[in-house]
Amino acid sequence: MTSTPTLLWSQTPESVDITIRLSNIEEETVSCENNKFLFSCSSQSKNYRIEFDLDKEVEKVSYDKYDNRITIVLEKAEYEKWDFLTKVRGIYKNNIKIDWDKWEDSDGENLGSPLAPSSGFGGMDMSMMQQMMGGMDMDSMRQMMGGMNMGGEEYEEGEEYEEGEEYEEGEGDEGEEREGEEFSVNEE
Repeated sequence: MTSTPTLLWSQTPESVDITIRLSNIEEETVSCENNKFLFSCSSQSKNYRIEFDLDKEVEKVSYDKYDNRITIVLEKAEYEKWDFLTKVRGIYKNNIKIDWDKWEDSDGENLGSPLAPSSGFGGMDMSMMQQMMGGMDMDSMRQMMGGMNMGGEEYEEGEEYEEGEEYEEGEGDEGEEREGEEFSVNEE
């Protein structure tokens, strides 16, 4: 039985980089003839194969094999950005994925680095955030944060809202200025 490997791809205007992560790759075949990409190998007594038509033309193919992966470089015939790797959309949709560790946006800024300030999480990616939360779901998070005022309602000094009590319209409306009144949140 032959399995389909997972293929990670990224690109520059000059080339497409493909990474296939398998250990102890043997008897590998990498080719790109008539714009048909083919990769096959054996790895740990299992056979792998993936074959598809590329979306655009390629001039040259090269690859490097390592202990735990093979990296394939397809040199593009035209200096351009490809929107898709495959000619047929949706083929191998569970096996062909974008390699976000190598991807760059149109300004050349590396978006794949989890420590990139542009990631929007101050150097933390979503997988790191999920690990820190220990797999916490949204209900658990709401329960944990239940007593916190997250900038919604404003409470008058000494006033407390019971959990589950509904907020009535007009109480602490945002944007309403109240001259001479001070508001604070009771901290226990």
